[in-house]
Amino acid sequence: MKILLSAYSCYPCQTSEPGNAWRAINEALREHEVWAVIADAHRYRALTESWLAKNPLPNFHPVFIRLDPGRQRLAALPAANPVYYHLWQQHLCGVVRQLHQRVNFDLVHHVTYGRYWSPSGVRGLKLPFIWGPVGAAETPPRSFIRELPWGCRLIEAARDTARQICERTAALRDTARAATIAIGVTRESCEALQRLGARRVERLPQMALTDNDLAQFAALPNPPAGPLRAICIGRHVYWKGFYLAIRAFAEFARSSPEAELWIINDGPFRRELVKTAAGAGVDGRVKFLGTLPAYSDVLARLGQTHVLLHPALHEGFGNVCLEALAAGRPVGCLDIGGPASQITPQTGFAAPATHPAEAVAALASWLARIDRDRPLLATMSVAARAHVQKNFTMRRTNEQMRTFYREAVEEHRA
Repeated sequence: MKILLSAYSCYPCQTSEPGNAWRAINEALREHEVWAVIADAHRYRALTESWLAKNPLPNFHPVFIRLDPGRQRLAALPAANPVYYHLWQQHLCGVVRQLHQRVNFDLVHHVTYGRYWSPSGVRGLKLPFIWGPVGAAETPPRSFIRELPWGCRLIEAARDTARQICERTAALRDTARAATIAIGVTRESCEALQRLGARRVERLPQMALTDNDLAQFAALPNPPAGPLRAICIGRHVYWKGFYLAIRAFAEFARSSPEAELWIINDGPFRRELVKTAAGAGVDGRVKFLGTLPAYSDVLARLGQTHVLLHPALHEGFGNVCLEALAAGRPVGCLDIGGPASQITPQTGFAAPATHPAEAVAALASWLARIDRDRPLLATMSVAARAHVQKNFTMRRTNEQMRTFYREAVEEHRA
């Protein structure tokens, strides 16, 4: 088939939205000819064209779309990115109609951004239309928001307001109704898609691991002996919930004086995290390792730890959780969003997302349990690797997407 992918955020990389789009392109190319509309912003074009110059992909046609100079300037302003993205999608409506007249596509698939509350610019082609996987429907309880710094509370209020406004727009509801198959990442996202009027809703991970990925994580050693080491990996932004991880670790650490918490990467919330560690009296045992030189260095650090803590307030998927499970590291998170959708009671722990104090206490209790019961940790490590190999492989996800493509065409014809 001739397939059109809407991939605003896309270039050859391993993680996040651009990597999700790139994997979708490469999988579709196994059987189809692919056109991808990509934003001519954020270095997406430069990185993609540079890679393709060295690694040509037959039957792949990237189409880079740039807005007029006045609106294009918004792309360089982080705070204006949601506005620019919305304008880009609206502009896309006309671009893809012209492209369809020239190419005559068989199916369209919106890949990035993968959030349910943004309308897609490919919604009006009257073709078989796959929307997703999309997420970002998670809403933490008010009690979690109330204890954040005021600036973060404002961001949360803006996020909630933006979602509420978008849910009422004709463009978003038209996107949902146009979708032959709408795919949600989490139960919350699937429920949101149903509310918007999508006629068929399926659930599928936003990210999966290749055979090479699995081999890379399988090569990491099992959790070592010695004092327990927990780890957090990700940008230091408030909604990742690392401050909750620090508080849970501090509560647990009273009974385990040699335990440590390692935190990798950096970001705007770093200062608050340092203050949280100092206030909890564990600033000497919470190690801020910063941004490491290479991904292999991150993996090496992961291989020296026992568990990953990722109590995110709202995480559409959380690729790092999947990677930790593949490395045999059980994951502690909140019972909300992407991380909770990846684990089972045998491979991690989802603390109740009821109140921060309850979640912190539950995570601390889980850490204490696996610290004193190392055979349980070893069992969970084995189960985590097996869980990923069974349920989160690119082979399985791609097979499911191929089925969706085929069924979307059949349903559209019917």
